[in-house]
Amino acid sequence: MNIYFDNAASTRIDPSVVDAMLPYLTEFYGNPSSVHKEGKYLKVLVEEARDNVAAFLGVKPKEIYFTSGGTEANNFAVKGLAFSNEDKSKNHLIVSAIEHPAVLDSFMYLKKFGYRISLAAPDRYGFVHPGEIEKLITPETLLVSVMHANNEVGSLNDVKAISALCKSRNIYFHSDTVQSVGKTDVKPKELGLDFMTLSAHKIYGPKGVGILFKDENVRIDKYIHGGGQERDMRGGTENVASVAGLSRAVGILRNTMENDLKHYRHITGIIRKGLTDTFGENVSFNTPEKNSVPNILNVTFNHEKLNVPEGLLPVKLDLKGISVSGGSACSSGSLKPSKVLLEIGLEERKAQSSVRISAGRFNTEEEAVKLISALKEILITN
Repeated sequence: MNIYFDNAASTRIDPSVVDAMLPYLTEFYGNPSSVHKEGKYLKVLVEEARDNVAAFLGVKPKEIYFTSGGTEANNFAVKGLAFSNEDKSKNHLIVSAIEHPAVLDSFMYLKKFGYRISLAAPDRYGFVHPGEIEKLITPETLLVSVMHANNEVGSLNDVKAISALCKSRNIYFHSDTVQSVGKTDVKPKELGLDFMTLSAHKIYGPKGVGILFKDENVRIDKYIHGGGQERDMRGGTENVASVAGLSRAVGILRNTMENDLKHYRHITGIIRKGLTDTFGENVSFNTPEKNSVPNILNVTFNHEKLNVPEGLLPVKLDLKGISVSGGSACSSGSLKPSKVLLEIGLEERKAQSSVRISAGRFNTEEEAVKLISALKEILITN
């Protein structure tokens, strides 16, 4: 059976989540917008799920919008705010240079509508510091976006400090929390976020569903037109089965997160130590030991001393039945080096000699040992 260490790309769906979804794929198949009892039953399910997610995040149910995933949620927030902006002098946006493409591409798209974009540079370990944001702020700045946890190197940004800075300047703040939910306590009100996003398939739920949290005091434009769903903010029949799955995944997290975090630290700790013991000075870690999510380990191998295939190490591991990543899943299939690793200062050849290893709830110690052994076979024995 394949060993899966690419949980930052997507997690295995929890069996209990599948059980929660099945009735809404078979027995209860109506439309939540219908007025008959079959529709009303599903509408109640959707609203109960909204209540559940809101309670988990410590927000009001009316601040939660169900979407098709993190990508749509990020587009919804960034474009929705920009298109609702009536103060045309507020035409400047700040975004970190190592955001997920769902965020970066949304910002770049807004150039067509007269917005100016500034990119905030990260440090060597992917941290975007408040001081870097402050240098870029102008009187015209409308929105700042900095992800909570970087999806490739795992660094956990101080979004609370960045949010406080933004609020002191009357600037909206958006944070992509897709990688941090379930790996640290995420409460948008406590962090001072105007917007945050979540994707179910990163927390052992189904693909194709996520949420946007929008503070009730922030006004944005409708993003998807064609219906009055989601309080007339997102057209389209609700994905009831997946919403039920997301709700169950969140419910499981309430009970398992503490153990999950211990497990992630244990597994990545075995891998970090095993790689250090095996490769010594010929391995380096792009993931900081402190202030990072516990499930991600980004590693660079010394191509001058080891047999590192240029950009092909994930492929070599795949041939041995082990799944890892060379970077964001959204750039999979490309042999180009990770943009994130280049932005944090790695040379191109070093970036192509790097892999992201991300642990999950279902990984075992034995799998961690097998990963280290496989890397030794590829990099030293061959």
